Amino acid sequence: MTVKGLSLSFLHLTVFEAIMRLKSVTQAGEALDMPQPTISRHLQHLRRHFDNPLFVRTRHGLEPTSVALSAASGVSATLEIYRTRLVANPTFDPAESRRNFLIAASDVGHLLTMPRLEQWAARTAPKVRFTAVSLGGNRLVAQLEAGEVDIAIGSFPTLFTGIREQALFTESYVCVVPHALIADGELTLDAYKRAQHILVDGRRLGHIHEVVEKTILGIIGESQVRVVSENFLLSAHIAERADLILTVPSRVASIVNADAARTVKPPVQLPGFTVKQYWHERYDREPGNIWLRSTIARLRQIEG
Repeated sequence: MTVKGLSLSFLHLTVFEAIMRLKSVTQAGEALDMPQPTISRHLQHLRRHFDNPLFVRTRHGLEPTSVALSAASGVSATLEIYRTRLVANPTFDPAESRRNFLIAASDVGHLLTMPRLEQWAARTAPKVRFTAVSLGGNRLVAQLEAGEVDIAIGSFPTLFTGIREQALFTESYVCVVPHALIADGELTLDAYKRAQHILVDGRRLGHIHEVVEKTILGIIGESQVRVVSENFLLSAHIAERADLILTVPSRVASIVNADAARTVKPPVQLPGFTVKQYWHERYDREPGNIWLRSTIARLRQIEG
């Protein structure tokens, strides 16, 4: 479709879609890896094409006009056709690719994944780069769909629409406990309730840990929580230096110095979980994404 002699390219439609979703020129630029002036220039072209402002500023960000809302479904359909049918036989050569893969996970998820992945890639994909992306909580589905994240690693029970997943390994909870609180090698429920705790806040992560956090709070009460952190690894380092109990997945506890604290079974029933890798169905057959997730799965199998 052309208005006043102006045509729209795939790039213009991509910018329209990004602004529609993110409600911000700045965030659209970050998501598409384009400078803000370039995004603004494409937006001006779109406005001339439709002879309409398309987006107006409000206190909640850029809101679409009625014309933009009417065009949105057509733009999405056009982009989907292009991405799935018109790009002929895309390929990925790990030995030559300079692609930067974006991996979302908690801090401990990155610790468990990135070092081995980088070591493997150094031999098989030496020019490939990896970026550790902080978890965006309720934005994770949108990030995966938009390609802002290639793979997410963790346990996210609320990821549904359009998301594919693959199990990597199972995990269980343990307690990191000061030596003085251990009686006969066990942590009693009474000692657990009376002790002060470090709590990892899972609400911003969108992670299964949020369920465990609520269970722990229901047992000990908020008055027994001395430190709250959104970071698993920071909590583990604090546990080495403080007389506080930390309840975390076993792979987090494994980094704690055994001379500083002991790792024991919790005196309460806490659910285990399966750590998975997640990707959007839009990229299910994309060769680079296939390479990344197959590599991650292979490395987990090697580690056992």
